[in-house]
Amino acid sequence: MVDITPEFRKILNELGPQDEKTREDILPPVKKNPKFVQNEFTREAYQIASHISNLRTYLLSVRRAYLNLSRHSIGSVKSTNSASTWKNQTDQPSVNTLTDKERDEIDLHAKTIIQQCLDRIKLLEESEHARQNTHLNNPLSMLLPTALLPEEHDLLAAHRSSIIWLLNMKLTEVSKIQKDQQKARIMKELAKRESVLYKPASKSAPSASPSLIDVDSEKDVRSKTNNVVIDGREDDFEESLSAEQKMMLDMENVSILKELETTLDQVTQAERALMEISTLQSVLSNHLAVQTQQTDRLYAEAVATSERVREGNQMLTKARQRASDARKGILIFLILASFVLLFLDWFD
Repeated sequence: MVDITPEFRKILNELGPQDEKTREDILPPVKKNPKFVQNEFTREAYQIASHISNLRTYLLSVRRAYLNLSRHSIGSVKSTNSASTWKNQTDQPSVNTLTDKERDEIDLHAKTIIQQCLDRIKLLEESEHARQNTHLNNPLSMLLPTALLPEEHDLLAAHRSSIIWLLNMKLTEVSKIQKDQQKARIMKELAKRESVLYKPASKSAPSASPSLIDVDSEKDVRSKTNNVVIDGREDDFEESLSAEQKMMLDMENVSILKELETTLDQVTQAERALMEISTLQSVLSNHLAVQTQQTDRLYAEAVATSERVREGNQMLTKARQRASDARKGILIFLILASFVLLFLDWFD
């Protein structure tokens, strides 16, 4: 008998990949529930919550670099992207250094996103108020097929008010995180400004002949400076300095002055940003307090409505029970009356 096993295996290898089913082909198709359709309010609330969560994650990821003011990379080495791409950076590892410009961009974008989220939350609140007013002021709306029962309307109002309250609370927390970071940055900038006079200049200008300026001459200059300041003989001190030493001192003074001016500008900008975020957080806190009161009121109304519905159901149950007892009594009376009539008829 001829062995045709190799030919059979060859045919299997040729036809196998075409007929082979993957796991996706074997599994049944995913059935979507057609009844589950989110309304516009819930969709918008989910989007706002997503933006707030992304902003919070980004602020916490750059917190260490944001507060690390020991190293400045002024345009020379850029270790991170611009703050405008914060949405794409939420999934990336945290950066190590930031420039002052990038810190300002983070402050600006955080403030913008917080303000936009607050505006969208207010729009949600206004739309919910409009829906409630339409339900209360238009009696014909109760006749529509999509009309809700009174208890369902109260529960829906309390539920949406709780959603708005939760969004306000999360946004207030993110605003507080940004405010604390800006406050810590200002404190570090002020500490750096106070200590800059006690440190040598970070950049020294090139001199004409470096060999003429050595460590001993710098020590002599500083010792002479102290003696002259104490004795009040500044003119004699200036005359005793060489041209190279005067140039070196002028360069150091200019460098220290520029450093102070730069630090002062940074502190001023940070203070301005802190004031803006503080004002925004105050608005958020007030709005959260008002929303809390409204949520508590709607929750109390929903509980009261549920209690009234429960009492009404109990009354209906008792009424049905009384009606059933009355029917039984009438039926028994009719049966007894029938027997009495039959007995009287038989007796006659």
